[in-house]
Amino acid sequence: MAGFFRFILGLFGGALITYILGTAVNSQFVMNAHGVPVTWSDRLNMTLFDISNMLLYFVIIALSFLIAFSIAALLKRLLPNLANIAYPVAGAAAIGAALGLMYMMFQTVPISGARSTLGFLSQMVAGGLGGWIFGRFLVANQTHSSGASA
Repeated sequence: MAGFFRFILGLFGGALITYILGTAVNSQFVMNAHGVPVTWSDRLNMTLFDISNMLLYFVIIALSFLIAFSIAALLKRLLPNLANIAYPVAGAAAIGAALGLMYMMFQTVPISGARSTLGFLSQMVAGGLGGWIFGRFLVANQTHSSGASA
């Protein structure tokens, strides 16, 4: 039961970090796309506004991570040499796949800061960081589990 709880906490933590970082980066790409000078105060206000209003993106990230991390867990068993990078790669791939699926559905990427190559890659980096966070939660779980049995 503790392992499941850590899995859920890790999933939530990784998705939250990805959401906050991805949304903040998205805001900056959107503001820079217009070539108009923007004050730091306006940048902060828009970033906070986007973080508080793009919650559907958080749901998409969490569902994408659930699928990707489940696949990564299976692959880690088959390919143990990938264990250290499995979740960051899965997190980045999950975001790339989610953005690609959004494009297929809507013929545009609703996360407008991800429409450029650099913006798309920045979202994937945020997903990789979320995957790394998720992996840290699981490693902490293994450390506590092995420490309890010693």
